[in-house]
Amino acid sequence: MEICPHDKCTGCYACVNACPHGCISMEEDALGAVHPIVNESKCVHCNLCIKTCPNNVSLEFKYPIKCYASWITDSEKRKKCASGGIGTIMSEYVIKRGGVVFGSRYDENLTPIMTYAETLDDLEYFKGSRYVQSLVGNDTFKQVRSFLNEDRLVLFIGTPCQIAGLKTFLRKDYDNLVTVDLICHGVCPTKYLKEEVAYLSNKYGLKDISDIRFRGNDGNDFRLTLWDKYGRKLFPSNKYREKIFLTQDFQQYYINGFLLGISLRNNCYSCNYAKPERISDITIGDFIGLGKIIPFDFSLRNVSSVLINTTKGNVFYEDLSNEIKSLENILRTYEERLEYKPSLQHPFLRHPLSCKFGEEYIKYGYTLAIRKTLKGYLFKCRFCLLFKLAFYRVPRKLLNLCHIKC
Repeated sequence: MEICPHDKCTGCYACVNACPHGCISMEEDALGAVHPIVNESKCVHCNLCIKTCPNNVSLEFKYPIKCYASWITDSEKRKKCASGGIGTIMSEYVIKRGGVVFGSRYDENLTPIMTYAETLDDLEYFKGSRYVQSLVGNDTFKQVRSFLNEDRLVLFIGTPCQIAGLKTFLRKDYDNLVTVDLICHGVCPTKYLKEEVAYLSNKYGLKDISDIRFRGNDGNDFRLTLWDKYGRKLFPSNKYREKIFLTQDFQQYYINGFLLGISLRNNCYSCNYAKPERISDITIGDFIGLGKIIPFDFSLRNVSSVLINTTKGNVFYEDLSNEIKSLENILRTYEERLEYKPSLQHPFLRHPLSCKFGEEYIKYGYTLAIRKTLKGYLFKCRFCLLFKLAFYRVPRKLLNLCHIKC
């Protein structure tokens, strides 16, 4: 039984949560991405899974009514945040009002999952970007509905496809639900990150890894870094930084595969949600292109774009902004943000090396496949870096050693 076309499935778990008989499970396909599989012996053919799948439902999209350049001024609070810290400040606001926040974090096995927080301490685990698919799980949307029926304020922060799955599962709007979608580049299958971390852990003898980060206002932006529970960085190690050919920064196969569009889920290259109209109440992401057309009189570093898409989102964000004095909002035009087209005008483009990666993955698995695919590219990056250092005297600290476009 096919719930939706395989190449359009986002792995949002809406069908799994909706099935009243528990006969749908999520299993990995040939490329490691999770998809629903129906147990035909238990299925009663009620077709609720098909009716709930966002790919089979006409969804309502809204063109943003406001666009802000936003950031929080508390630099300490922003250290682990991906950009302006807007998701963090929204979450704290909801928790302090007795509400519940749903978002992405790692579980005890370092598997990225969608779950909820009810305390400020739990919010620490939600900070930062996950350049990987966070698994929604079999009961998460049911938990959202339960909290909503208890009249709790619920904030759900996720990718557009996850929010679409939540909305089709709920089947109606709730006044006490605020949805925030992320301007999504696309996601890698969960399996890829877990295999990469296991490989690095074994290669470098890393122990007690408790956190994986990709972004941060702490000097580790756009790099895969591994940390222990005491907040000490285990990978990359600083002792390699001065040895260009040995530096662990050039072992950033995972992040390069993600950023280049080589190792995303297949559905991400034809995403239904990568367009100016948005699925949620509020949309947040990096404000790429800020100041290029219209002058911006503030620092351009780590500023978020905040798109207000609905009246409910506008009321929520205005109340938040009036109360949180550390939140800065500068009204901008949406057209300025739309100048950077990927993810808002069209899906991120599939890289020419993506097909090669898929072929290598089927033969060798993720860690060997991504290295075979990117070996030539990273060698070129090393050469370009050495050329710049030798002939242009570029200071090392100004070079992004993680992702260099040659």
